[in-house]
Amino acid sequence: MQLGNLHPLFVHLPIGILVLAFLMELYYYKKPAPKDNGTILFALGIGALSALFSIGSGWLLGDNGGYDEELLSRHRWIAVAFSVGALLLFFLKKSVSSLAKKSYFPVFVLVLILLTLTGHFGGSLTHGEDFLFEEAYEEPVIEDIEQAAVFSDVIQPIFQQKCVSCHNSGKAKGGLLLTSKKELLAGGDSGSLLDSLEQEKMSLLMHRLHLPIADKEHMPPKGKVQLTAEEVLLLNWWMKNENCFDCVVKNLHSDEKLDAVLASLEKDTSVKALIAEKVDIVPLEFISTLSQNNISAQLASEEVPLLSVNFLKRKDLSEEDFDLLKPYRDNIVEINLGHTNLTDELAKQLKQFKHLTKLQLQNTEITNAIVPMLSGFEFLESLNLYGSELDDSALSAFTALPNLKSLYVWQTKMTKDGLSEFQKQNEAILVQSQVADSVFASSTLTPPTILADQEIFKDSVKVSIEQYFEGAKVYYITENSKNDTIPKEYSEPFYLTETSTLKTYATSDNWEPSLVSTAHFLKNQVEVSNITLAGTPHPKYKAQGGKTLMDLKRGTTNFVDGNWVGYESQHMTATIEFKEQTTVSNISVGSLSIPTSWIFFPVGYTVWGSTDGNNFRKIKTIKLPKPEPSIDIERMAYNIAFDPISLKKVKLFVESPLKNPDWHIEPGGNSFIFLDELVFN
Repeated sequence: MQLGNLHPLFVHLPIGILVLAFLMELYYYKKPAPKDNGTILFALGIGALSALFSIGSGWLLGDNGGYDEELLSRHRWIAVAFSVGALLLFFLKKSVSSLAKKSYFPVFVLVLILLTLTGHFGGSLTHGEDFLFEEAYEEPVIEDIEQAAVFSDVIQPIFQQKCVSCHNSGKAKGGLLLTSKKELLAGGDSGSLLDSLEQEKMSLLMHRLHLPIADKEHMPPKGKVQLTAEEVLLLNWWMKNENCFDCVVKNLHSDEKLDAVLASLEKDTSVKALIAEKVDIVPLEFISTLSQNNISAQLASEEVPLLSVNFLKRKDLSEEDFDLLKPYRDNIVEINLGHTNLTDELAKQLKQFKHLTKLQLQNTEITNAIVPMLSGFEFLESLNLYGSELDDSALSAFTALPNLKSLYVWQTKMTKDGLSEFQKQNEAILVQSQVADSVFASSTLTPPTILADQEIFKDSVKVSIEQYFEGAKVYYITENSKNDTIPKEYSEPFYLTETSTLKTYATSDNWEPSLVSTAHFLKNQVEVSNITLAGTPHPKYKAQGGKTLMDLKRGTTNFVDGNWVGYESQHMTATIEFKEQTTVSNISVGSLSIPTSWIFFPVGYTVWGSTDGNNFRKIKTIKLPKPEPSIDIERMAYNIAFDPISLKKVKLFVESPLKNPDWHIEPGGNSFIFLDELVFN
């Protein structure tokens, strides 16, 4: 055993013991006699003894070499003075003479000063002379690995993390310093690390790294944090490229494995990435709860726990809706409140979402009153105020948003002059407005809005389409029995007279076409007198039973709105009785899909018909594919068409998937089907 190696074990004992003894003296100073029961004297004795063990083992360790001689000398002799002082303290405390009592406290203070100096020089020996006051090493942040400097950005950080603790200005083990390019090139007692060893056919650096960890010459030594396989791979790559100090990553050859390691060094410094590092994982149950309350929320990805929230153009928002978001408000980076009933009062709820990067407030009732609140969003990159009442007085607040990149103010009360002046002062912000047509080409138009009094009608229904962007053209397609799929330009409201799926989109010069808006309209020509359900719906989602399927009301994407009948892990069979014998050729079944809430579209339908009300025969069977991976919320009216037949009753079997698919977050769990309306033609 090398006794010098025990120094790190002994060196901390006198520090803790003597500091504790001094604190005890301060505690007893104003206490009445007896001052203590001999505990302090005992502590001083142990402190002095451990100081002697510490200085003895330290002296032996210093003889091993590798340390700055001047620093080592200072550390040794101040440690000797400290040890002598520690012994003197013990005898002064033990003495009963008045001189000893008078000199005890001043000597104690002097010993503590010597203790501090000893520790300082000891730390300088192991960590470098400027260890206490030097600035902490900041590892390079690599945003684009292709442009990174190979040595300073990739290789030097490895040396800094794994080697410099033994090879610095205070402790140059083997005479080697690794804190800079100059010192690395100078080498140590064994020569340059970069020189090749003829026998080993590799550099001294790589040879030392590949030695068995128990070998005395292995780097880093046993007991130190070792290099990872990836770090060794990077060092080997650098050495094979002639240990280039000035080259850039993209100029050096690399293979697929090395590319993966290099790519892992890149750091995403975007605002969202910085936020993602601070927040917790979002459970899918939270997203499911929002969905049940007609709030759409989507994760950026499985790895990035950031949320985008969409209030789906709702006109019934309240403070309770924002309260639902509180548990994971720090994860929310995007909120879409466009076309909702948002007011200045409701907008106060947005203060809690400090990490917003994108905020959409288009076509709401907000005014300049919300401006002070908006100025507090330090991460905000995109702000949409299109169609609102804000004017030029709001612009000064947007200047203070440090990360703002896009501002949408089309059809607000902001003037051309006001926006021009704002744009001059904020060239980095893209303003989409009357004076910023040049930036429109890269944008996407907002999808048109389809408006109608009802989705289920008897004779006809009037439909209008709204689009708020001036100059944009709106086109629509009505998918029905006529199979007319040629887009028509919208000019005025029109009527639908049969079951149809209406799709509409907007276009404009220098713009990308908008996304498609879709709505389903169902014509009801057959009067139903009664619907009987063979099975019992889930107790929470039974609504009005069979009556719900014949009340001519479609359910919303909120499956607890009272307009849906839900079945858990079971199929549905319904018997429908018409008011009179009727010719039927089509059945529309309204259904819902919310995979995050375990709700899926049916996977099959079977129709039986009865002409006398008693005997049934099979008319049609349809099998549909199993649900594909999705987190989208969708409503559908599935049409079952067959040859016209005169019927008194219909029996409809709706097939459920029963279990969640394999791709689901809970594969094999009980799934639901939700139905809202049966329409016959």
